[in-house]
Amino acid sequence: MSNLQSSGRGGAGNYVDKTSTTPINPEDLQTPTLKTTVVTTGRGGTGNMAKNLDPVEARKRQDVEPVVRRDSQGASHIGRGGNGNVFNPKDTERARNEAEKGGSAVDDKSPTWAEKGKAFLFGKK
Repeated sequence: MSNLQSSGRGGAGNYVDKTSTTPINPEDLQTPTLKTTVVTTGRGGTGNMAKNLDPVEARKRQDVEPVVRRDSQGASHIGRGGNGNVFNPKDTERARNEAEKGGSAVDDKSPTWAEKGKAFLFGKK
């Protein structure tokens, strides 16, 4: 059995000897209260500085809720970029509805990407 413990994402620098590390206790994982006389809230600036009259309340003011993502109104981008990574959520919903009905979300009359590419490169004939 190995005496090594892995931490982080990997790599030799993230392996330590288990016997030389101190065990973690539940009280070590508690969020600390703020002990300074002035605390900051928000992103910065003097308007976001307040006296620390109640350390527990000051700590709560610093906790930030995650920003909820709004649905896109137009085209959305996924992946690293490129035309294949652009989609319209409304088109995706329409395709899902068509697939559930047993129809096809693909318009057979519209040219494929390959046909569009050929037309662009070689001109329409």
